[in-house]
Amino acid sequence: MSTHEKMIPPPAVLLLAAGQGKRMKSVLPKVLHEICGEPLLIPILRSIDSAFGTDAVSVNVGIIVGHGREKVEAAVRSAVKEDPTLRHLKVDFILQAEQKGTGHAVHSAMESTWGSLRLKEKANVLVLPGDSPLIPPALVGEIGRPLEKNTAIRLLTCDVPDPRGYGRVLRLGFKAAGKVKRIVEEKDASPRERKITEVAASIYLFQSTFLANFLPKLTTKNAQGEYYLTDLIEWAGKGTAASRTKVSTLAWANAEDLRGVNDLWELSLAERALQLRLIERHARNGVRFLDPSSVAIEASVVIGERVRIERGAILRGHTTIGNDVEIGSNVVLKNMRIGNSVELKTGSYCLDSVVESGAKIGPYAHLRPDSLVGKGAKIGNFVELKKSKIGENTSIAHLSYVGDAAIGARVNIGCGFITCNFDGRSKKGSRKHETVIEDDAFIGSDCQTVAPVKVGRGAYVASGSTITLDVEAGSLAIARSRQENKIGYAKKFRPE
Repeated sequence: MSTHEKMIPPPAVLLLAAGQGKRMKSVLPKVLHEICGEPLLIPILRSIDSAFGTDAVSVNVGIIVGHGREKVEAAVRSAVKEDPTLRHLKVDFILQAEQKGTGHAVHSAMESTWGSLRLKEKANVLVLPGDSPLIPPALVGEIGRPLEKNTAIRLLTCDVPDPRGYGRVLRLGFKAAGKVKRIVEEKDASPRERKITEVAASIYLFQSTFLANFLPKLTTKNAQGEYYLTDLIEWAGKGTAASRTKVSTLAWANAEDLRGVNDLWELSLAERALQLRLIERHARNGVRFLDPSSVAIEASVVIGERVRIERGAILRGHTTIGNDVEIGSNVVLKNMRIGNSVELKTGSYCLDSVVESGAKIGPYAHLRPDSLVGKGAKIGNFVELKKSKIGENTSIAHLSYVGDAAIGARVNIGCGFITCNFDGRSKKGSRKHETVIEDDAFIGSDCQTVAPVKVGRGAYVASGSTITLDVEAGSLAIARSRQENKIGYAKKFRPE
């Protein structure tokens, strides 16, 4: 891109997102189906921001909405507000009350206030499909370059081995280098035309003045009875020599970048492709994946360096992972904050919680929401935490449930410990009560604490105890029935 081009404002962008997507077999608007943890529309918006947005320049984006417009608008507004990678976008929504084809959609946009402003600015208008989440920033930037002199349209094309479903690019004399004559949709194509492998990808850059002049001339004389945006290609070459404008093409080599989503199978294929791109980006930034094809990572996940991720891991939501972390096989993390040098062992399932540096989790541990595991702490196999704070270097090694608890530092909790925190009563609006275990306490195996209760600093609780009263600091608590042996009594329980 030349220095002159850098000074030119970016094109306005028009996203086609009004369709119902009947083949998705869902009441949810097609563009809101999730891919890598976010609606289909969001990766496209991110590519637009990456291609054109700067702190000095905002990108005007018009999103054409129809089916489920309230949900689409709410999802996009939320994403633009919360996601810093979309901060350069100025988004407006344009209603297409009836879906009568792509030409009708763009016509609706150009007749709106958004379109009037673009026409007044003499801006170029980049039209993108809202259901192609693999479109990369490089493609958006390349197709959106300023148009050449006397050129009304830049058309993106791609040569694909299987052109079914695409509009075919017809050139003069059917030659690959010939001038573009028109685009024919598959349902309107002849058998000969269907053999053409150069296809149109529903991505165009238009002069706004050209759109204003020629959109009203579109008709529905075609197999689907719709207004085709592709018909504008033919119109661009008509007229007198003085008024005739040119159509330029941009050939894109990677057909996968143009993959659209029309049903749930195509969504799965697109998601797998996007997953591998995300994983490749993390790998090149210092993350070791033992089996990339088995791992699922959502777009909002942040991972540090020297992290090792084994097979079957699932990382979701707003999860952040520090440096030098080990993530075992089949670990699930959602909305987690993981510190440095943490070990997350096989099968651990962790939600909406914090694990500080040096801690060890699992195998098969369950961290439920609002838990905090302190530095160097150990949460072992088959331990479940819920809304609990675990202090530094505390060990809960195995087979325990700790809920609604505040446990201090350097506490040792033996096997089979349970906090009993629900007794049917309500206290301060809550039906769960808190267990407090202070620093350096020792809890033997097979103990229960019946909340609300407190075990003081440095106290010991003997194995098999059920603690219902507070234990003073430095004390030994024994709360179990005295053992009594009845000689010879066992035979009474045996069958004759």
